Amino acid sequence: MKIPTHENKFLKNCLNCENPITDLTEDHLFCTQCGFPIRNECTGTTKFNSGYAGDPVEHDIEDDFYVLNPEDAFCPKCGSESLFNIKSLINVQYPRVEIIDPEPVRTLNDEDDLPF
Repeated sequence: MKIPTHENKFLKNCLNCENPITDLTEDHLFCTQCGFPIRNECTGTTKFNSGYAGDPVEHDIEDDFYVLNPEDAFCPKCGSESLFNIKSLINVQYPRVEIIDPEPVRTLNDEDDLPF
């Protein structure tokens, strides 16, 4: 489904509250009614990651931001999740899966106190 945008890839209506977006100032990136983003961007840039504490910057150092199409769930340049994907504003057919190690199973010894 094609999401309607203005020429600069700002949404015509907020995907969260459907508020019409008429202010197209470059530094106004969030809906004034609900605070959700009104332009999809790559989250692998210096705007979202500093490169410290395990958050690597995926783009070139000069990329402060990288604008994506509103339907893009992942960046075509680096594969990072899009802002709209992270905020669950778009339906993603193939979401990124994160594998989490389960806690180890604890076995009781004869010496352990049983809870009953």
